[in-house]
Order: sequence, then structure tokens, then C-alpha cells
Amino acid sequence: MPQQLNQTIRNTFNKGLLTEFSELSFPNEASIDELNCSLFKAGNRSKRLGMEYEFGSQLSSETYTEGLLFGTSTWTNVGEDSDLEYVVVQAGHTLRFYLREDGALSGSEVPTSDADSTPYILDMTPYNKTDGLGAGTSHVDTASINGRLVVASPQIESFYIERDPSNGSFSVTQIDFKVRDFEYLTPRLDLVEGEATPVDVLRDYDTRNCGWVGDKGDAALTAYTGANSEYPPLTHPWYSGKDSSGNFSVAEWEKIYSGNTLIVNGHFVLDLFEGDRETASGITGVPSAALTDGFSAVASFAGRVFYGGVGSKVYFSRILEDFSDIGNCYQVNDPTSEEASDLLDTDGGFISIPDARGIKSLHPFGASLLVFADNGVWRISGVDNVFRASEYSVYRITDDGLSARKSLVSGQNGLPFWWSYTGIHTIRVTEDNGLVEENISRDTIQTFWNSIDGGARASVVGTYDGLNDVVLWSHPNNDESVSYKLNRILLLDVQLGAFYPWTISDKSTDTPYVVAPTFFKGRRVGEVDFTVVDSLNNVVVDSSGNQVVSSQQLGGIGSSAIQFLTRDPSGSLTFSEFTAEEFLDWGTEDYSAYAEASYNFMGDLGRRKNSPYVTVLLRATETGWTENGDGSYSPTRESSLKVSTFWDFKKIASSAQQEAYRYKYPLVVDADDLSNFDYPTTVITTRLRTRGRGRVMRLRFEGATGKDFNLLGWETLDARNPSY
Repeated sequence: MPQQLNQTIRNTFNKGLLTEFSELSFPNEASIDELNCSLFKAGNRSKRLGMEYEFGSQLSSETYTEGLLFGTSTWTNVGEDSDLEYVVVQAGHTLRFYLREDGALSGSEVPTSDADSTPYILDMTPYNKTDGLGAGTSHVDTASINGRLVVASPQIESFYIERDPSNGSFSVTQIDFKVRDFEYLTPRLDLVEGEATPVDVLRDYDTRNCGWVGDKGDAALTAYTGANSEYPPLTHPWYSGKDSSGNFSVAEWEKIYSGNTLIVNGHFVLDLFEGDRETASGITGVPSAALTDGFSAVASFAGRVFYGGVGSKVYFSRILEDFSDIGNCYQVNDPTSEEASDLLDTDGGFISIPDARGIKSLHPFGASLLVFADNGVWRISGVDNVFRASEYSVYRITDDGLSARKSLVSGQNGLPFWWSYTGIHTIRVTEDNGLVEENISRDTIQTFWNSIDGGARASVVGTYDGLNDVVLWSHPNNDESVSYKLNRILLLDVQLGAFYPWTISDKSTDTPYVVAPTFFKGRRVGEVDFTVVDSLNNVVVDSSGNQVVSSQQLGGIGSSAIQFLTRDPSGSLTFSEFTAEEFLDWGTEDYSAYAEASYNFMGDLGRRKNSPYVTVLLRATETGWTENGDGSYSPTRESSLKVSTFWDFKKIASSAQQEAYRYKYPLVVDADDLSNFDYPTTVITTRLRTRGRGRVMRLRFEGATGKDFNLLGWETLDARNPSY
């Protein structure tokens, strides 16, 4: 009886790697295993380009030891010039700055000033925390606001940098953080009752911090202690005991019964990190409220700067109508005042999140500020989507917090993606504008993610390619011995919902390596020369008769790109990109590029089948010719794709690899125009004869050293036996 023949067509192969499906339920458009492929929304996939130094790459004159901490961030609207954007590079305890402009990023180090072409490098050691580990031991977090760059880290005193647009010079200002002291130092029961004098300094401080200060407050306290030989219970303010003349009366004050509710405190304003209560109050012996660690997180939100990472509180400045308020995290009106105690909408302050442990990042998302801690994510927002010091809400979104601070990525419209201790997550906005966490790795690549060890996960660094809507997480190999070396990348195409992995090959000796990624949104700055004219539109000339020109930097739209901060073998810094059309990393190193397609059961599970032919369709990739020097020519960006067949879930191929990229027509070289590859078709179609048989078949596609491939799809001719 003749075999039953059918065709299986696969023209979409872009759902990426999946590890959470069994052999019997695997989706057709995904891969069982893959490496170093690029996915496209049209359904095809190709070999990724090689990693190489950016075109025109330059090396920094400074060198850095292997394993040093590196990181990147962005300073936008520099000096309130919307056309200026800097890449901020942390190299240990220093910050370097690169201007986004035409040409190589590595060649655009920002000068110290217009008059000093020396690259501006900021040494952060003067801002080291006392008894800390040093600025070079912790990644900084940054925020751009009002043209300045705010810099924070657990190991430094936070500061901001500003650039003077008139001369290009920079200045650095340490931020003094001021807060009101809302802590009671005396047990509550002792505060709601009178206490005999002489009183200890804690009770004295608490009393005065509740407003028994100033000319009238001091007089009231003296009058009360003189009449009662004890300090007053802090159940109602001194001015509640005024007589008809407006003076404090002990008798009138004692007529008021207010139960055991404590009155508001917070008269004294302290330096947050020094906490010097003695200086603020004039009371000798009162303990300080000093804090040791600095802020680990900073964000610009709602016209203010928010700070986190010190305990379970998130501090926020006043609205920055005056930039000197950047560290004023307190209510302007004295809350203990008789006359003006109201909390203003524009005030600074802090938000206590008692359950939060280890706040690592603050992330603006629409009208909300998301607080990422070690043990969860919280949402802070205004009641009517406008944050006010007097009116806001806080709630917990999820228990899956942020395990690695640098894994947090801001996607399109600020949509967050992050790694927790259990997987990869994002946020979904509900119909009622609520926020819900979604684990996007659990049902897709959890097994693959679990194979990344804890040390590699802790070192992960995320970035977002806004041009292609792709998230990239760079991390080390599991066995990598060099700290902060990033040689693996997990990519997520957000629109496709597809994960796929890349690796970066090392040279055998003296290899460069990636230490941090960065992305530009397409804005660039170019220098343009303008001829200077006078008020009558006459060209101005100098004493030698030469036309006077003025060089100005103008904004424009350029190519978006992910670029990677790279340490050269010499120890210098530069930038690299995936742009090498030789399909070799660092010019010499091969890398595997392959994908294994899903299982093809050809209609049923029981019968044995064979597939006599597989037809593979690949896009022609050649762009021209290269002269080899011996009179022969080789195609530029030539392709190659090897196909293997596996039957019945076997790990070993059932037949040898076959080349699927075969020219059907003679190749003709135009020696006068080597950029012309005049091939008559855009698609290479090859029919391969396959061997073997079984109940299920899968195909493996693999590239060749130094060659491209762009797989559009394939068709199998399925032959089934009519009986078992």
C-alpha cells in the first residue's frame, strides 16, 4: 500500500527559546535549543553579527585593573540643553563622561571645560562615607533633573554635578539632607504622664521637640515646672493653656483633658546622616540619630528627587522651584507651631514602608513611583495621580523583589522588567489602572534561567533597546573568574514575547571584554560651523581677512544602537558593538550559532514515518565581492547553513549535516564594481535528501565559521505508513 504524503510548512520561527514544554506539547514556532541568533518580527531568524570595537574606536589614556567595578548611566538635558546627552561611565571610584555625537562614542570624552581639553574625570573619593568601603566598591545610581546629575551610592555622600553652559566647566556639590525629627526618645507611658524634675535629657528633648521652645514656649515650660516640679505630659500643646490675655496659664492648661494621645512633634530639623540633636536643640548629652550607609537609589519624579536605600523609608525633596531644596526632605512649616503648622502639598518628607527590606531601586512609571526592595515591590502614587506631600497612597504590588539592582530595566513608556530570586518579572496595568506583577520566565525559560548560578545572576546588568523593543540582560559565565566581565546575554523581544541567548567569545590570550551596556535613543549632537555676520548682514572677517565662523552643537536624529563599554587588553576603555559582518568576535573568534526546531509528529504519534525531502528557504545575504589578492574573489557576507535531522528524540543526528545554502546560478564578478553582487534571486531555495525514519522528527540548523545565514522557513515532505 502506498505511503500517505503530506507537507509541513514552517514559515515562522521567531518565538525564541522555550524550556517549559514537554516533547509532546512543544509549540511549532519556538526552539528547543538555540544560541547566537537574531529573531525578526517577520518570522525569520539570522546569525547575530560579530562583536567588534566601534568604528573609529579610541582607547582611554587611563588604564584600569582587571576585575574593577564598571557601570554606565545617562545624563540627559545637560545644563538644561535638551540636545546634550552624556554617557556616564563609572570606573571604580571615578566617573567619566562621553558626549553622544557623530562619530565614535569612545572619541567623544567630555572636556574639563571649553578652555581645557583634558577629559573630565570625577574622583569620588572625597565623598566617601566615613568608615565605609569606598566609592569604588558599589555601583552608583543617578538621576537627571533640572540639567543636573544627582549621584548616590551606599558608600558615598550623595552629590550633584552641574555644567556651566557659558564655559563648559563642571562643579560638584554635596547634598545636605535635612529632615524633621519625628522620633520620641522617651517611652510613651512617660510622655503621657508628668515626670519629676530634674528630668533626664531624653525627656527634656522630647518636650522641646513638641514645641515647648522659643520665647513663649520656654516661658510656658518654666511656668509649668515651677508650679508642678515636673515636666508636663505631652498630651496637648502649651498654647492650649492660654488665658484671656494670651499668656500661658498653668491653671488653664490643666483644665484641658486630652487623654493619652501624644501631640505632634518634629520641631527640630536635623542633618539626616549626622543626626546631631545636641546642636539642633542645645541640650547636652542627647544622643545623635546618625545613619551610616548612604542612599542606594535615586530618582526624579513629580518635580522632586526621591531617595531610597536607608532603612525602610523613601525620602523626597520639596518641589524644586529652587534647586537648593534638593536635600530638604522636610515640612517647611513647623508642625508644632501655633500659627502655621500645615503640611504643604509642595513640601518634602519621607514615606515609611515598614515591610520593605533592602530598598535597591526607585523607578518612575507613569504617575507612580515603584519602590523595588529585596523582598517586594511597592507603588507610591498620588490619590488623583498627582503626588503631593499631603496626599499619596502606598501599596505592595508583589513579594517578588529585586535580587540584582542592575537587572531592573525601563522598557517602553517606563514598563519595568527585573530579576528576582525566583525568575524574571514585569508589570501589567489592569483596566482600573492597578498594577499587577507577571512572572514572564516561569512558563517559558525557567529551566534555562535556573541554570544561571547565583553569582552570575547577582552580576547581571540590564539595558533596553528602544529601537527594536528588546531587553538585554548581560551577565558572566557561571565559571567566570574575572569580576564584572559580561560574556553572556539573555535577550527578550517584548513584542514577540521571545527569549533568546547570546554568548561573546574570548580571544585565547589578551582578550577584550565587555563590562557594561548602554543605549541611545537616537539623539545625537553634531558640531556645525556658521559664518558670523554683523547687524547689516555683512560677513565678519578677522585682522587677516579670514571669515569668522562660530561652531555650535545642534541636535539631530541618528541611528539608535546598543553599545558596550569594553576593557581593552591594555586596560584602557573603549566601546564595542555587534556590527562585525565577518561574523567573528573581536575579529578572530568563532562563535556557535544554531537553533533546533520543534518536534514534527507528521499527524500522529503512533505510526512510523520518513521525510524524504526537506526544502529550506534562505535569504541571499551577499552584498559584494572581496579580492583575495591572488586574482580570485570571495563573496562579502556569504552565508552557510548546515541542516541535521534527528528521529525519535535521539540526541545524535540520524545523518550527516547538509549544506542548505547552495547557489543555483553561476556567480559573475564585476571587477569594476566589487559592491555589485548581481545574483538573480533574493531567496536561495534548496531541497535536501534526508535519511532515517521514526515516529517524530526534528531539525537542527547551524551556521558556519565566519558566515551569515538568514533562515526564512522550510518545508518537509512527510511520508506516513498506512498502518503501524
